[in-house]
Amino acid sequence: MTDPANSPSDLRAGAKPPKGVHIQIDRAPYEVQEQAMTGAQIRQVPAPPIGPERDLFEVVPGAPDRKISDVDVVQLHNGQRFFTAPGQINPGLLLTVP
Repeated sequence: MTDPANSPSDLRAGAKPPKGVHIQIDRAPYEVQEQAMTGAQIRQVPAPPIGPERDLFEVVPGAPDRKISDVDVVQLHNGQRFFTAPGQINPGLLLTVP
């Protein structure tokens, strides 16, 4: 079923197709059609999707980066950047010298 708002006759009449929003996740560019997405939806954008073992962050220029949970709703804009990091970091072994 086609969306009547984006039918070919509308495009021929001069209507423009909806523009995507250009974002980056881990420095890779993506185009999404939504103006707002949840953290869970953003995690599904890359292929393969971002797994639960990684945390998702929004880059906030001039401020601390913001951790995005699966239920957080993010208003998207062109050029917005996200990155992932391990959800748990194992510090390793501490060696002591006698």
